[in-house]
Amino acid sequence: MKALFLILSLTSLGLATPTLAQHDHGAAPAASAASAPPGRPAGRPPARDWTGQPLLLGKAERGSRTTAMLTPRGLAATSVAVYASAGPAERRKLDYPVGAEGAKIESVAPKIGNYHWLVAREESGDTVRVATTAWYFGEPGDSPTDMLALPKHELEIVPAPLPREHRSYREAEKWRFLVRLNGQPLAGQTVGMETELGSRSAAVSDVSGHATIVFPRDFKPASGADEESNDPRSRARFVLFAEKEADGKRYLTTFNYTYAQDPDRNRSLTWGVAFGLLGMVAATPLLRRRQQNEGANGHA
Repeated sequence: MKALFLILSLTSLGLATPTLAQHDHGAAPAASAASAPPGRPAGRPPARDWTGQPLLLGKAERGSRTTAMLTPRGLAATSVAVYASAGPAERRKLDYPVGAEGAKIESVAPKIGNYHWLVAREESGDTVRVATTAWYFGEPGDSPTDMLALPKHELEIVPAPLPREHRSYREAEKWRFLVRLNGQPLAGQTVGMETELGSRSAAVSDVSGHATIVFPRDFKPASGADEESNDPRSRARFVLFAEKEADGKRYLTTFNYTYAQDPDRNRSLTWGVAFGLLGMVAATPLLRRRQQNEGANGHA
């Protein structure tokens, strides 16, 4: 009975934290997926070291819901193009110059937010390198579906769809991404994936041009001593990339964003441990009875 009480106590303690963490995750603002610097588990290398692919990284401007600073990394882009889903037609695509600290961008209008699409481009000789990302401004705005459907450069990787408000990409989830070349779906194209936490994988686009990406379970298992790994709101960066030669040029395109850990990870682990211990307790009387029977037979 003492052992059973201990198991139930451990189970209840273990389940309390994940349940609360899941609630906190659901309450996190959608802007945190893109606007806040993603969390990085302790002991990991800085962001600039985890991939050799071109990136477009950003941070929110303090005290502002309508501006952000974006920095191209791994390509010599002179501007960042920002596409919006709503607002005046003349502002639905704007170019912002890249300065010493990056490109300071803003939403299409002070009261129009939701997802905006960002593009940084470098062209040198017969090589074109493009980095893209999405940025969420915390104001109401139209769905990004039509904006994403609009071709913006030659070789593209486009989320199909982006996560909804108050959600994000998460570990172990499957998400589709559309690969386009000159505005047309591209079948049979390899799409690579690299994460800030060290995972590497690849997928191939189907006949409709969609590649299905499975996000890896690569956050560190939670432990009581590591508060950061226990926080389901922490984020890690990932990048998708594709290369293609066409029309006498070599194209490299990327899409980078963040993903979160699975909020049910700790709950599943706790139940697994609890059931394992419960099985051991249930088996103890059987083992004792078997030992007694074997002892009696041996004595006879």
